Amino acid sequence: MPKLGDLDNFHLLFNEMVSKHKEFLTENRYELKTLDTLYIGGGTPSLWGKSGADYLTNLFKEEEIALKKDCEFTLEVNPGTWSEESIEAWKNIGVTRFSLGIQSLRQDYLKILDRVHSVEDVFDTLTYFNKIGAAFSVDFMLGLPWSLSKERDILSELKEILSFDPEHLSLYILTAKGGYPHKKNLPEEDFLEEEYLKVAEYLKSFGYKHYEISNFAKPGKESRHNLNYWKSNTVGALGPSGVGFLSKVKKRYKWKTSTAEFVLEDLDEEAMALESLYLGLRVDSGIIKSNHFSKKELVTLNPVFEKWELEKLATNTIDSIQLTSKGFLVLDGLVQQIFSHQK
Repeated sequence: MPKLGDLDNFHLLFNEMVSKHKEFLTENRYELKTLDTLYIGGGTPSLWGKSGADYLTNLFKEEEIALKKDCEFTLEVNPGTWSEESIEAWKNIGVTRFSLGIQSLRQDYLKILDRVHSVEDVFDTLTYFNKIGAAFSVDFMLGLPWSLSKERDILSELKEILSFDPEHLSLYILTAKGGYPHKKNLPEEDFLEEEYLKVAEYLKSFGYKHYEISNFAKPGKESRHNLNYWKSNTVGALGPSGVGFLSKVKKRYKWKTSTAEFVLEDLDEEAMALESLYLGLRVDSGIIKSNHFSKKELVTLNPVFEKWELEKLATNTIDSIQLTSKGFLVLDGLVQQIFSHQK
């Protein structure tokens, strides 16, 4: 995402993307008109301030795009990158929900994660959004380097966060890419499993639903926008690295990071079936068995599902299968079991 100083250049790039996106949608008999959900993230959009809100307002007018009355409109905000004037401007154009990139309440870990904000910024942010009564979600990270030797007390951190009453929490396990400098210092698999399950049980004890592998919400406060992705519904996307999906024509597209071009992926029936199964199992509503397996396949698979239930990995009924928190943790392995028994 371009820096704040490059905002004019970003607007030019984005306008070109809008034009190409409209052309792409038209070719596939879609149009971008009335939005059920809208999510502005990636980079640090809260840095755009009032000028960003004004730009979006003008863009929507030009393109005749409207928000539904009950549109879930989320803006990502990182601590230390916002002002009260900016937040008010975004609220005035329809933002109903904020996603706060907290990550940790320890300064040493914020430094390890290469975050520019401080713990003081974190508490200022949580205090402000709690004070104005805004709906907000908190992003938090598990499996951090030296978690054992530094004696990270993650439940203590979460206890402080819960005192600000967020309606939603996203908790991600840190994954190390190629040249990550602290790769050798990441915790072992056993520690990760214990930490993940400990956090899941802790949040559930406070009434949060573990509704997706990495997401917890108060009842009725699940992210509607993200659920559209997990349910393979149509989602439009604009901006660097944005990913969209057209369900009727089974096309996924991802924008490049610095040009107004996107990579297109056409999904065949087999790929869609696999994706539907995987995405269905990663949310707490689970899957309807008859939607994914034949009667013949279920003769072989039902004993597998019964075993999952005995191991507390899933809730298994005649018609459906829903994974538990323990099951979410080993989702890839469970899907592999399904494939091996279908052969």
